[in-house]
Amino acid sequence: MPKPTTSANSLLLASQPVFDIHDDIHGVELLYRSDSGLGALDVGDEVATAEVVYHLNTAIMQRVSFSKVPTFINVSAALLLSPHFLPVSPDQVVIELVERITPDQPLIDAVRRLHAQGYRFALDDFNFTPEWTPLLALSSYLKVDISSLEASQVARHKQRLSHLDLKWIAERVETREERDTYRQMGFDLFQGYYYAQPVPVYGKKLPATTLYATQLLQALCRNEPSIDAVIALIQADPELAIKLTRIANSAYFSQHAPISSLRDVVARIGFQQLSSWAALFGLLGNASSAHAELALTRAKACELLANQEGLSGQDAYFIGLLSSAELLLGIPGEEFLTSLGLDSATMSATLRRAGVYGKVLQRIEVTEKCFAMRQWSSGSEEPRLCDLYLQAHQDALELLTTLSAAQ
Repeated sequence: MPKPTTSANSLLLASQPVFDIHDDIHGVELLYRSDSGLGALDVGDEVATAEVVYHLNTAIMQRVSFSKVPTFINVSAALLLSPHFLPVSPDQVVIELVERITPDQPLIDAVRRLHAQGYRFALDDFNFTPEWTPLLALSSYLKVDISSLEASQVARHKQRLSHLDLKWIAERVETREERDTYRQMGFDLFQGYYYAQPVPVYGKKLPATTLYATQLLQALCRNEPSIDAVIALIQADPELAIKLTRIANSAYFSQHAPISSLRDVVARIGFQQLSSWAALFGLLGNASSAHAELALTRAKACELLANQEGLSGQDAYFIGLLSSAELLLGIPGEEFLTSLGLDSATMSATLRRAGVYGKVLQRIEVTEKCFAMRQWSSGSEEPRLCDLYLQAHQDALELLTTLSAAQ
């Protein structure tokens, strides 16, 4: 796959599918890759694992086939033994135990603990040595490098272990004959160049400010946001916590009792406005001042017009702000918005200008263009909206001043 020409994209990792006996994709293995050309052995297993998991959870990537199938990732012994392990849910990944790991008692205990939490394991490049035997009962998959063993050897081992509830994966399948041999042997899954080579996955690495704010926005977009979860996410980013505390104490909100905790901050701002602030911080990130000014003016203009039309100004502001994602982040807006888990109405309004809020956004965008070109159609509504847009621009400048003071 050729590397995309846009400077917004970086090489994040590579993916190689795992196929079943019907040649359908069963899962995808994610492999460490970087723009530097270094491999997992060059940077070390811990760094390679951390990079793959980080990009899997935070980057805005190309739409690839691993979005709805089990994701296989190699994990180092150090991370397996860590009390914190990895920030991935058990239903999201299959943990591959690579042959470089020493299957000693501490590691077996760690796998047993994680298995009890619902994590699935695959024994990678399995060589059938006795020290790995305790891990067989804790594993869901057994991957065999067919290039390193004779088919007759593999057949004997498979017969010996037939009592175990395992899915057998033939790795490094390069020919039809090899595929047919291991199909007849009873293997369940297949991976190798015969099916597909590893494919580079490119995407956008989000800056830290955008990442934390995006995670907060994802939590707030759920049907019933948990205040404890929201507070925990704010606490995880001290800079974000300070910004929101200052905003809660700013002239933007009428003064109330003194704030004594982040719970007070969340209560004062409220979930709906907190969503707008999170989107604001996430989208502005490293944006230029001119782009930030344009995005905020659009959002404020949508809010003012919606209020005039008897609609929710806050909803219109939110949609207006989200519509600037591509301008501010340098990535396709649909990819960013999809990662947020927004409801269908908000997505449709933002991406397709559908519904009443989409029409509000559409009218403001027309006004935006006319305002920039100083061209107004005779008898149209644009001159009336010009005053509204000027007011929105003034409001946006005041909001940017508030944000600057919160730094």
